[in-house]
Amino acid sequence: MEKNCYQEIIDEVSKKLADKIFSEEKNLAQRATLIDRDIADIVQDIGLKTCKQVLEKTRDQITEKKNKKD
Repeated sequence: MEKNCYQEIIDEVSKKLADKIFSEEKNLAQRATLIDRDIADIVQDIGLKTCKQVLEKTRDQITEKKNKKD
């Protein structure tokens, strides 16, 4: 997998997430050492949802091709 082709998405999501955290979270200065864990959890959720969608679309595409052959 070539990460370079996803850089635009990574940049956009990172900025949106940083802006949202900055606007919503309180006491960021006091939580600075812990915020990386919160962000890691959010990014893991994004990864899981993305993986699920990719696998579902792949499954659907395979099923569609198989049904056309039948």
